[in-house]
Parts: sequence; structure tokens; C-alpha cells
Amino acid sequence: MRWPPRFAFIGGTLAIDFAQTGGEGYRARWEGWHRPEDLTDWAELQPDLRIRPSASDAELAEARVLREAIWRIARAHVEDTPRPDADFAYLETIAATPDLAPVWRAGRRQWQEDASFSRVLSSVARDALSLFGTERLERFRECANPNCQLMFIDNSRPGRRQWCSMGRCGNLSKVARHRAKTKGENHDHHEH
Repeated sequence: MRWPPRFAFIGGTLAIDFAQTGGEGYRARWEGWHRPEDLTDWAELQPDLRIRPSASDAELAEARVLREAIWRIARAHVEDTPRPDADFAYLETIAATPDLAPVWRAGRRQWQEDASFSRVLSSVARDALSLFGTERLERFRECANPNCQLMFIDNSRPGRRQWCSMGRCGNLSKVARHRAKTKGENHDHHEH
């Protein structure tokens, strides 16, 4: 898999996948939202949504503001720093607007297809409040790779997931351990 992919859906929850689409500062190099159509593409690919809502320039601007608020809250949690009250107030404001409505199609719950992206924003804000304000937070982690700041909900049964994904950081760790072991064996062999 090419890294970074256009959108990485490794957060295990809607809000974290949303927050890890790019952003300000050093995260700008991973920016996935350049035009309103990018929001629509993201929603279609996001495993919890799989819809193509309409999106406007104003919704793109709002999505970026919401993304930064969720990112700051998430980083405050993993870095064990004070939680930004203003960002929670902003989440509450967005969450108070109409969210996506579920519909019943072919024996499954799905989301209304003709939604605007503002409804997605409300659903994302509600998911963030649920994540940061319930016991789900106990399973919220940062990747163990010190060069990676991606975050995720550990939905594994034992609750010991370390990596943002095995295909990325988990594999890098395995390769590094193997090289260190091989180097150690070669070093020992030459000493005899």
C-alpha cells in the first residue's frame, strides 16, 4: 500500500478518521481536502459512512475548523495536557445541528444519501463527544512508533494494539527488530 494513502481509515472511529485527513502545520503535507469534492470522496470511502453527500466551499472551511478542534482535543489526551474547553464548546455547537439520518435499505441500516456535508459534520462532532466523554476513551491510543502521531481506538479484544496499522508502523518495527537481531548474530559470529 502506498503511504500515505489519500485517506487513512485507521482511527477505528469516525471522528479520528476525520481528524487525520491532513491539517495545519506539519500535517499540511498530508492534506486530503483541497476542494469540496474531496469531502464527498472521503465520506464515500469512510467505512462508517459510505455515502456521497453534497459539499460546498463553506462546508469545506467548517470541516477544517472542526478537524483542528478534534485534533487539539485528541493530542491533549495522548499528551496528558489540559483539555481545550473552547474546542469542546465548539464541538457542542456543531453537534447541536441536524446530523445524518439513518434509513433502512435492503435489510441494513444506512445513511440518507441526499445529505449535505453539514450533517456529516454534526455526526462527526457527536462521535467526538462520545469518544472523549465516555469509557471509549480508555481504548484511545497513539501509535507506538515515536515518529508517528496517528491515533486510533483499540478495538481489539485484548486491548493491546500498539500500532496505527500493522502494514505501516507495525511492519517497520518488525523489520527494525529483525535487522537488529541479524546484526547482533553477525557481530557474534565474527567474534568467534
